[in-house]
Amino acid sequence: MLRIFSLSLFSLIVSCQTKPPYAPPPRPALVESVAVEVGEFGGRPDVSAVVSGHLSSTAALLVDPRQSREGQVISLEVLEQTPRATTLLTDLGESPPFETRIPIGTLGLEPGRYTLAVNGLLAEFEIPPIQASLLVPGDRPGPPDPAIVLVDEFIPIQKVTPTSPSP
Repeated sequence: MLRIFSLSLFSLIVSCQTKPPYAPPPRPALVESVAVEVGEFGGRPDVSAVVSGHLSSTAALLVDPRQSREGQVISLEVLEQTPRATTLLTDLGESPPFETRIPIGTLGLEPGRYTLAVNGLLAEFEIPPIQASLLVPGDRPGPPDPAIVLVDEFIPIQKVTPTSPSP
């Protein structure tokens, strides 16, 4: 009876154990510098943050950053995560450096000055006003005549221009 009781107690204890999560939760990475690049893509502002710093260990990896906005301040949280059951290299004198380019969401942002806050570092940038241009249909030249005309779907036929006969 005692044997059955101890066996059932042992199996109950083993079955109630919880496994640790696959990986510890992400934590902020050590960011040392931030630069903001403002460009244009398809008539819209294209803003990217170039972030560099150091990871906490040789096994740590950058994960997707978190972005939020409050007024004219855009906050970007650069995160790192160390997978479970990884081996850390102890012979490195310093933690590994990183540099990454992170696109900043500009949907709904008006032209003006903004502040980017990345893990405690601040960088200012400006979204320029949109430059609209008016296209008048007569101002554009038409497409040039093609040198090859496609008569059949598979056989290209070269366009021949008639020449005047020589006397």
